Amino acid sequence: MQANVPPNLKSTVMEKVGAIAESNQDFKEAYETYVQQYGQDKVRFSDLTDLGGSIDPVAIILGRNCIVTYSDIIKELRGTIGAVRIAPGEFFIVGRREPQDSKLVVWNMNGGVELQEYNSRVDTIPSRVHGFLANLQDGRTVYGDLGSSAGTVLVGQSPLLGGAFVRIYDPSEHKTSSIKIQRISTSSL
Repeated sequence: MQANVPPNLKSTVMEKVGAIAESNQDFKEAYETYVQQYGQDKVRFSDLTDLGGSIDPVAIILGRNCIVTYSDIIKELRGTIGAVRIAPGEFFIVGRREPQDSKLVVWNMNGGVELQEYNSRVDTIPSRVHGFLANLQDGRTVYGDLGSSAGTVLVGQSPLLGGAFVRIYDPSEHKTSSIKIQRISTSSL
């Protein structure tokens, strides 16, 4: 499920994060408060998940209760209150505002679009700087978590990757809290 990482993509991702912060006050506030709280090294490049060729839709779960979908046929990220199309070469950051307003937002150089509402009363909500979605020049669309404190779960199906998949970006690299997984087999013995 891991995508081949094009050369220099890691540095390009970090440059895009900075450029979007400079061009968009809404994201800049979220970014600056996030790195003040967690440190500059919290925003980091992670393994990519190649969503190209996936059977629509792919569910993207950010935190515990914020679900958006990605359609590879039309290259669209959609929530219940908004959607964005992702043209070749485009790069979007997914996160939430600060101060918190219970809305997931996707930002690029042209501004932000509200995608989905989430319940801010639960303890695991989307991070201010959560992840990115990019349509690479070769036509592939990839998702990567940016070291979010809440984690990401992708659920989808891709014939190119062997069928159904679940990909988990677990935020617990050096913490005791993590995404707990319990696999339950429903087949008879």
